[in-house]
Order: sequence, then C-alpha cells, then structure tokens
Amino acid sequence: MLMSVQEYVGWMTRLGRFAESTAAPEHDPRVCARYLQLHARWLGGPLEAPVVAVPGGLGFYRDPLAGGGAWAWALVGALSHPVVPLTAPEIVAAAEAIAATLADDCGDSQVMTDTFEAAGLGEPTSAEGEVFAWLASPRARFDGNFSDYLASLTADRRRAARELLARFDEAAGFRFELTPEPPSEAELTWIGEQLARQWGEDAGYALAQHLWPVAVAEVRPGQALFMRVYAGDALAYFNGYLVRGEVITSQSTSRDLDLHHDGLGVVIDLKAIARLVEAFPAVRRLDPTCRTGLDDPPSIGVAKRKVVNENAYKPVLLVGATPPECAAGLPHFAPGRGWVAGTAGIVGRRV
Repeated sequence: MLMSVQEYVGWMTRLGRFAESTAAPEHDPRVCARYLQLHARWLGGPLEAPVVAVPGGLGFYRDPLAGGGAWAWALVGALSHPVVPLTAPEIVAAAEAIAATLADDCGDSQVMTDTFEAAGLGEPTSAEGEVFAWLASPRARFDGNFSDYLASLTADRRRAARELLARFDEAAGFRFELTPEPPSEAELTWIGEQLARQWGEDAGYALAQHLWPVAVAEVRPGQALFMRVYAGDALAYFNGYLVRGEVITSQSTSRDLDLHHDGLGVVIDLKAIARLVEAFPAVRRLDPTCRTGLDDPPSIGVAKRKVVNENAYKPVLLVGATPPECAAGLPHFAPGRGWVAGTAGIVGRRV
C-alpha cells in the first residue's frame, strides 16, 4: 500500500505504533509533524517520497536526500539509530510480507536500512540477532564522575583527551555550552550556509539531520540537547543530540569552515560528557554514532572512536535476492529462500 509521508504518520498513529506517550520521540506524531514542517521550511519544499506501508505497522521509502536505490525505514533517513516500532521478533516475522509488499507495489524488494534499534534484539550472536547484519557502534560510558570516565579510557586515548582538553580550554578562548535551547532562526541559517559550503548539493541530508533534534526540542524539550562552541566571540561548532533513556546520541554537527582547529570535534564530545555527568545524571552513555550505514566509508568514525570505552552493536535489515556489494556475505532475507545465514562477521572497528 502506497501513501504519502503524512498519510503514513496518520496510519501508524491509528495502529497505535505512534503515540504522544511513546518513549522514542520519533514515534510521537507531533514530532513527526513538526519535522515535516521544518523540512518544508528549510529544505525547499515538503518531503515528497512515497511510503510503502507493510501490514502490521512498518513503512519503507527511498530517502530523496540520501540517494541510493535501496528501500529504508520511512521518514527517518536522516535520523541516527532510529527506533523501529516493532520488536525484533516481529520484524523477523514480517520479512516475507516486507518483500512481497515492496515487490507488489513497486516491483522491487531490495531493502538496506541504516542502523536501528528495536526491543528484543539481543546480541549479534543470539537467536534473535543472528538474522541481521551488524555494525560495530562503540560508545562512551560514564557511570561515575568525569575523572572516572577519563580513567576508563585506554592509555593512548586518555593521554590524547587530556592534551586536547588543555589545548581547547577557556584560557585559549574556547567556550562550550550544552543546553536544551534549540537553534534560533539566525543559527539555523548559519548552519545551512556552512553545510552548503561543505557538502554542496548533498547539504540537504546534513541539514535534515539538524532538523530532527529541533523538532524534538519543540515538542519534547527533555529529549534534545544542543552544543554551542565558541572560539572567542565566534560560533565555531553547533551540534545536536537526542536523548533516549540513559543514552544520548550525537545526531548532527556543523562548523565554521573558516576556522581550523584540529581536534576540536573530539573535545566537543569530551566536554559534552563532562557536562552530562555534572547536570544530567539520568544520562550514562554517549553514542557518537560513527558509522551508521554499510555503504559509509570505514574512515567515518576515526575521530569519534577517540572517546569510546564500551563496545556496542547496531543491526541493519537486509532484504533482497542479492545484497549490495557493500553487504556481501552478511545475513539477509531472500524472497523464496527465507533467511540466509551470513559468512561475514560484524562490520566495523570495535573499542
């Protein structure tokens, strides 16, 4: 069944998959509506991409901002580690219906999602998890104070962290502010300008990444935080984060391309952790997101890995007769054959 993104949000709400009381902000229809409004305002028009609705409460689309030919989770293409509103066993049971619905409605059943979260996933080697492909997605754990966190890092990361914190301190003219205050109109304009300079025609996807925490902040202010970094009086970086339970996820980043400060991106995560320990005791993990897609270059998470101290893994759903080259050897669902076991291990580097 094909529908617009607006119709998809309404359909999921009627099914009870989306609701104002859900834990994941991306399942709140008010957040979805606000994101779509922001998309229309800042990305040149409404999000117009047909959604294939699968009975039971799943939707897939081809994100017009991301490119690529495979189907992915509907609406949340620019969202890091979105939560799927079905449990892992329900997703597994729906694989045949996913393939059949996509083939019937669009003549194509090739699915390759980015990393996601769902209840009941288990570990990659568990019975629940072994049908999915998995990406290493290490994160920072901070159960005690900031000194305890630094002590938990490997010796080389701890040494680098201390050197960077000393280099980018207030005495050197840097100021770091992590608050629930979303970007102003002027700041969003600045973000868009910097992203356009950095990414050219691909800037839309990066700007959409910023719009998700803005939408969440306006509806659920307790689940979005924003980091402003100043070099002197100039805004040097602007980052957005989403909070789900004890985990805060790095969702978006932009920087002043006229300023060059090697290592400042790592310090932002370190300063965020220090502030979280101090002022947000319910948050105990920072997910720097690193690599979220099998087709992302392996180098994408090199800098982010400098703050991690805990292994974590995120699944990817693959459906299709032959997986894309970047997914060769990984578990997938093949129409007419069922679940095909993988011959390759977890993708990506661990702690």
